[in-house]
Amino acid sequence: MSIVITGATGNVGGAAARFLVEAGHPVTVLVRDPGKLVPVLTQKATVKVGSVDNAAFLREALKGAAALFWVSPNDFKVTDLREYYCRLGRAAAEAVEASGIRYVVNLSSQGAHLSAGMGPISGLHDVEQHLNGTPAYIVHLRPGFFFENYLAQSENLRKSGSVMMPIAGEIRCPMVATDDIARVAVEYLGKLQWTGRTTRGVHGPADLSFDEAAAAIGQGVGRPAKHVQIPLDEYRQHMLSIGATPQVADAYAEMYAGLAKSEYLPTEVRTRETTTRTTLADYAAKVLKRMVVR
Repeated sequence: MSIVITGATGNVGGAAARFLVEAGHPVTVLVRDPGKLVPVLTQKATVKVGSVDNAAFLREALKGAAALFWVSPNDFKVTDLREYYCRLGRAAAEAVEASGIRYVVNLSSQGAHLSAGMGPISGLHDVEQHLNGTPAYIVHLRPGFFFENYLAQSENLRKSGSVMMPIAGEIRCPMVATDDIARVAVEYLGKLQWTGRTTRGVHGPADLSFDEAAAAIGQGVGRPAKHVQIPLDEYRQHMLSIGATPQVADAYAEMYAGLAKSEYLPTEVRTRETTTRTTLADYAAKVLKRMVVR
């Protein structure tokens, strides 16, 4: 029986699908645009094309599946982001219940214990709640700040050696590579041996301040880098410039404001199990350096 994966054209879902097919597991990926899949998935996975907020499509896609890795896709074009996440959560829960699927790994986020005040992260809280209403065994992965969020900073790093984000440099949080998150998901999906419902922190190798993160990136790319806090209004304008609706821009600005609050700190304690291996300096040397140093 197949393992069904949403978000397979993104960082976490794509890596998890790739790791699973390379290990010989049968995988079905649900995508809106199959042209964005990496070749190994078009060759070795079953591809089903449709929208994952469509409950009928999901019910059909999940028939006979062994497990689901649920990744809520971003959509910067919606006018009500919270309603969008609720629609995703309802569709996923209806399909899980209708299909009788027993195992679900859900990509959530640190801070998803908060029902409000965290923009898209509070939307992931809603997804968790909808899935918890099903009979399935569920693991909610709650990773920290993605290293991949720094990909959008490559031009700033190349031109001025700066990381420009709407958050103070002294704010500290867990930071993690998306490949490492995918590996944690694969630990569960490759065995299907858990029961009940649980949350699992995915904390990266260390909690970093944003100043420390910039320094680590500088170490990795081989040239100094510094963190620069920009105003939230400037960040909103940037979001609008890349196609986000005003409502989505406001939600992401709310998220960055929320990252500075003590309530955002993870409810999952850092342990040896939740600590992953890839450092930000290593990630920067492997991925960011070729984008920054030309």
